[in-house]
Amino acid sequence: MKRSHLPTWYGIGIGAAAVVYFLLLSLFGLHENPFYSSANIAFFGVGQFLLIIKFKQATEGLFKYQDGFWAMFKAGIIATFIIAAFFLVYLTELNPDFLQEMLTMWKEDYDLKPGTVIFGLTLMGFSTSLVFSLIHMQLFKRSWNTKEGKKHTL
Repeated sequence: MKRSHLPTWYGIGIGAAAVVYFLLLSLFGLHENPFYSSANIAFFGVGQFLLIIKFKQATEGLFKYQDGFWAMFKAGIIATFIIAAFFLVYLTELNPDFLQEMLTMWKEDYDLKPGTVIFGLTLMGFSTSLVFSLIHMQLFKRSWNTKEGKKHTL
């Protein structure tokens, strides 16, 4: 597999894992509890971690920081769009009462529309992708503590 296709495939995998997890929760009636959505963080973290390992293997360990960062961030964006698209269909077609059921856990005077919820979900997905991309690149960037790296110091 080309390394340029890795973000696409891993993004689809992350998004699909999150969607399947949500559907499994809905089978048991646990999808209304926002606590369980914290597992999506694990899907993003593990998926991006596996992506950068595969990316490093595809480049034989030599890649630029920004290339690894963008690969992980692209995968996160793709996963976010998949999750947001699924959730939009779920909110509007599959279970239109879900938003109202979820809001009764907090306050009843909110008048949220599906677009507002999807926008918030998308922002959370983008920020999660950004943070995990930065965190994982700290683990996988090339060290400057080598003879080659010391040539570039002042």
